[in-house]
Amino acid sequence: MEQEKKVKLLVYATEDERARIKMAAAKLHMSMSQLILDSVLEQVASIEELEKNGGAQA
Repeated sequence: MEQEKKVKLLVYATEDERARIKMAAAKLHMSMSQLILDSVLEQVASIEELEKNGGAQA
């Protein structure tokens, strides 16, 4: 079940994008899923910080 969830996350990426993600993850000694999760969480933290500082408007 967990593997199925991971695959669905990458369905929206093109083959070239998946290859780029895979290479970047390998360089960082991470799984593709971990790299994606870390990247998304960084974006979320950035958005939250902007909202906290009044820099983002919904």
